[in-house]
Amino acid sequence: MSEQEVAADVDLDPLLVAALCGTIVPGEETLGSLFCQDGPADTLTPGPVLAELTAQQVARADELSDDEVIGTMHAARRQANLADYQQTVMIAVFTRRRRAEFEAALAAGKPAGCRYGEFPGAELAMELTETQSEAGLRSDTAVELTTRLPRTLALMADGTLDLGRAMIIAQRTLILSDADAAYADEVLSAVAAGKRPDQLARKAAALEMKLAAEAVKARKEQARQLDQRVEVRPEASGNASLSGRELSTADALASKAHIDAAAVKLRDSGLVEGSLNRLRALVLTDLTQGRDPLDRIKPGGSSEDRHDPGPGPLPALINLLVPADTLLGQGTAPAQAGPWDLLDPDETKTVVKAASGHPRTRWCVTVIGADGTAVAHGCADGRHPWAGNDPPSENGPGPPLHDLLRRLNLTFEPIARDTCDHQHAERRYVPSRKLRHLLRARNQTCTAPACNAQAVHCDNDHTVPYPDGPTCECNLNPKCRRHHRVKQAPGWRVTQPSPATAEWVTPAGRVHTVKPTGYDL
Repeated sequence: MSEQEVAADVDLDPLLVAALCGTIVPGEETLGSLFCQDGPADTLTPGPVLAELTAQQVARADELSDDEVIGTMHAARRQANLADYQQTVMIAVFTRRRRAEFEAALAAGKPAGCRYGEFPGAELAMELTETQSEAGLRSDTAVELTTRLPRTLALMADGTLDLGRAMIIAQRTLILSDADAAYADEVLSAVAAGKRPDQLARKAAALEMKLAAEAVKARKEQARQLDQRVEVRPEASGNASLSGRELSTADALASKAHIDAAAVKLRDSGLVEGSLNRLRALVLTDLTQGRDPLDRIKPGGSSEDRHDPGPGPLPALINLLVPADTLLGQGTAPAQAGPWDLLDPDETKTVVKAASGHPRTRWCVTVIGADGTAVAHGCADGRHPWAGNDPPSENGPGPPLHDLLRRLNLTFEPIARDTCDHQHAERRYVPSRKLRHLLRARNQTCTAPACNAQAVHCDNDHTVPYPDGPTCECNLNPKCRRHHRVKQAPGWRVTQPSPATAEWVTPAGRVHTVKPTGYDL
């Protein structure tokens, strides 16, 4: 395309046209200079022209000045904001269609579970590879943005505002009246691009409280009643976090103040080492494991009392993961405690030692094949307390975990994957403990796409309903209760082409295949 044809097709700065067509005269202008602050490309709205110019910049990134690099960064972000705008519009269209289907089914008197459009969040989560809560939030905010927040949506379209900030605004207007939402859209869109997400969130929350104080109060009370819980989550470092969620602000602050006061006493004693943050964590673990943190500094206490004593006995299903080609040499095999992520060798021994002292702890071993999937599984009968020394120390190594394997005296059962000989089939509806364990070893989570619900808490669903379908590995898959219901709703179809494979067809006709769990050893 010539410069004249480009210029006739779009209203662009001549320098941008020349850059797009590759005819900039060396020594007069350069492509990179157009991206300098306030240059023609630095202020260009996102679209095909900016996308092409940005791609040219990225291809020669090492040749650019700092100013040009930053200008190109901003250009790429404007392009991403436009893409988020386009996806938001499509999500809103999808959501409105499913809601219309659901309302029509409801009006027709269809019972729950038999209504088209009943599980839009599950369908969207599969397509976006997100959790259902994240997909539901995307649906709600997409409809909000496209119906009641035109100013915020327009900023996304011209590349000024990113999806994260737009969602902050949308979340804080969901409970507002149309008039108040319009006012919030005007106020917040005017400042959103210049504020950090946390700053915008505080401003949006304050405005929401001002406009709908009673609705905010009701939402908080509902969350305390329905969603209050204690969570343990893995940290990015490999450690873990413990938190109380949806507590009242007063309770959270009071608990924090109690922890702070005890931590200060430990610090001021001079007997317990660590930063104040570290001591706060020490107090928390003491209090939640039945210990008094101040015992560490009471007269008569030994120096050992002042150190972290480690976890007390805890009930767990200890599932050791054993690579088939190494069979658990010293320090080589990771392990899992219930639904937990992989533990390093030292932490494995700490958890194993703590759990072995609890009477409800049980031991299982899953053998992992070369492709990372489970090939066999076995569980030990009865209780097996820790019988060795402490984990390795500077004085010498502790006992290898393969000694524990010998003591467990396991019998391994093969896991059906590509074909099934029905050797574990059972003549009843509810599968036995052994069959349940084989299924959980094969599929550690719900077999719906993008779902991470732990199989131990899932239903053992017959793909072909019992008794037409057998209670066997080739016809059973773990499904969380919600996806069990989704599978049975109109427009959905689930098949099991092989024992280890689940194939889902959504109401939109899109196919998603779920393979067995791949363990990261």
